[in-house]
Order: sequence, then structure tokens, then C-alpha cells
Amino acid sequence: MRSRTNPYCFPNLLEAFFVVVVLFFVEYLMNSVIGPIGREAGLQPMAGFSIGRVLAHGLAFTVLLHHSKLTYRDLFHDNPSSWATTIGLFALPILLLTPGLLMGMNLLLSVVVRFFPTGDWDWAQGANDNFLAGGLGSTVLVCLIAPIVEEMLFRGIFLRSFLRQYPPGTAIANSAAVFGLAHLNVYQFVVAFGIGLIIGKLYERTRSLLPGILLHACYNTAVVFGVPRASPDASLTDWPASWWLAALTSGGLGTWLLYKLIRTPAIAQQSR
Repeated sequence: MRSRTNPYCFPNLLEAFFVVVVLFFVEYLMNSVIGPIGREAGLQPMAGFSIGRVLAHGLAFTVLLHHSKLTYRDLFHDNPSSWATTIGLFALPILLLTPGLLMGMNLLLSVVVRFFPTGDWDWAQGANDNFLAGGLGSTVLVCLIAPIVEEMLFRGIFLRSFLRQYPPGTAIANSAAVFGLAHLNVYQFVVAFGIGLIIGKLYERTRSLLPGILLHACYNTAVVFGVPRASPDASLTDWPASWWLAALTSGGLGTWLLYKLIRTPAIAQQSR
């Protein structure tokens, strides 16, 4: 529901969903062009799909950025503090949070699989093997470039607009839902929605994409490089004790540090 005191600006929630639908078609067209070229060049299929996805997202945020008349400086970091200061403040908490976040998301995914069986739990591991088989270029696309272009679109364009039209909690939930939808299946929707809520809160408090890009990149990297995963029958006791303890400790400390950061008055004032 739109706040009565906030004016309309593009995109609202419905328009954002429409943009995502258009994005599906653009990504399909990109893949239909890049796929044959990539096969001729010896690229792994997953690498070709990653390139198509990045190009589609890049085209979408470029058009929307031009429409909104924003500069890249405004888009990335609309905050009086420097880029270096922001990265310095958030780097350690986000790195500490990542193992616990990965454990939590995989356990959540195992619950989803109980209700929507995949028929083959190895699909996630197989996808990661395909990314690694694509070589350094594929890994860089997934772990670095994709987080940048996706955050530019979903937080830099969508959430930025939503925050001008809806209450903060509603805006963050809406942007997380759109982000989840863009991943095309219920399994990735759940994970993307959860991560989108966290990144959305970081953006709402800082008005900077940098913390979200760092968290997105750290999470993707942890997933690709095969940190222990849950199975459909997983419970907390199925995780190796050393990993469970380390992830819980690290994640808890990272969560506490992030909470302290985003509730600090100086950070909140800089974000306005």
C-alpha cells in the first residue's frame, strides 16, 4: 500500500514485476544469441547463461538509470561518507555473517524441498560444478559481476524507488519479492527473498549499494566453492560439528556487528 504522503515515481511494485517479465525475454534472447557463439568458442553452457543474465540485467538497469536521470555516483553511493569508509565499516561484519547465512539458507532450502521435491538433490551441487568447470571467467561472472549488476537493478533502481512510495518495511519486502521472482524457481526464490530482505535493510539504512554488493558477492562465492550443504533429510545434527560451531559463532558475531552498525545514529543520519 502506498503511503499517502509519498508521490508516485517509476517503477512502483506492479511496474517492477513488469520489468522482470521483460527481463526474462531479454535474457532468453541474449542466451539464444550467446549460446551458439559460446559453444563454438568452447564455453561451458553455464558460463554462457551467466553472460546472458549479466548482459540482460545490465541492459535493464542502463535503460532505467537513463529514465530516472540518476548518475552512477547517486546509484552506487548516495551517502556523504566515502566508499572506502563504508566498505571498511561493513567488510568484517559481512564476512563473519556469510557462513551462518549460508547455513541458515541451506537449512531453509531443505525445508522447501520437503514440500516441493526436486527429484534429485544433487541439482545444486551439479550447478556449482558447472560454474567451476566454466573456468575463471564463469566464476568471476557469478561471484563478482552478477552481484554488482543485480544490486544496481534490484536495490539501486527498484528499492530506491519503492522507498519513496511505500513504508520502509513494505518497500524492502517488495524488492525482496521481485528479486526472488527473477530467479525463476521456488528454491532460489526462497533464498533470494531471504537475502533480499537483509540487503534491502542495509541499503535502506546506508543508501549505498556497497554493503549489499559485498554480501551478495560473499554469499555467491561461498555457494560456488562448495561450502557444506543441507540435504532433504538434514537437521542441525547432520552438519559436521566443527562447521556448525564455526558457522553459528561467526554468523552470530557478524549479525551482532551489523545490527550495531545500522542502528548507530551516525550511520542512520548519513543515509538520509
